Amino acid sequence: MLPAKCELLKCPYCGKEKEVLSIASGNTFNSKYWSDTKEFHPMLPTVSPIQKCPSCGKYYFKANVKSRMGVDYSFDKGELTYGELKEAALQFEGEERISKDNRQTLLFYLRHIWQQNRKISKDNRKTLLFELMWAYNDKYNREGMDIVEPSDKERSYIEAVIKELMEGYELRDLFIAELYRERGMFEEALEILETCSYTEDYLIEIIEKMKVYAKNKSRIAFLR
Repeated sequence: MLPAKCELLKCPYCGKEKEVLSIASGNTFNSKYWSDTKEFHPMLPTVSPIQKCPSCGKYYFKANVKSRMGVDYSFDKGELTYGELKEAALQFEGEERISKDNRQTLLFYLRHIWQQNRKISKDNRKTLLFELMWAYNDKYNREGMDIVEPSDKERSYIEAVIKELMEGYELRDLFIAELYRERGMFEEALEILETCSYTEDYLIEIIEKMKVYAKNKSRIAFLR
């Protein structure tokens, strides 16, 4: 990986700039790929599409803000934790009004976001849902990471996230099967997998591996 001068992101709330990583070149050596479509490229790192301003603490979508090249180097990717992404969801959906004791109300908003709040574009909403799913799996459900058992509350939260992703967007049948599997709907996942007809060897291998995990009633996001 060859770093470049940093990219300066201007916060749309307070106007302060944040330095983030920029690269001149990279490669995919030693990359990792998981069944939930998350990828990790140690020699081709990417900056988080959702950033948190270090000055005012507000969250914003990187693609929506003004940026310019800086004079220094930075290796900050602005990666957010699962908890921070949930805070971002609250902010984006106008839920600052909901007290911390009533955050279960978020499930209602996740299911009805398009009827109640249209400040977020559909593409940005999709980005948020994917980031939430990947961060949840990083903490609770990803092969190769130190994971812990999620609470019933966290399972309900991510269930709403995945359900909205499945109902609101056109997704590949193989990925739909994966989402069913991660929701614990193993029969539905297997039914789709049996109808998948791909000729690429790597996809056939993923399908067969996913069938094994589904038959074993495993939700884990596995390494492909």
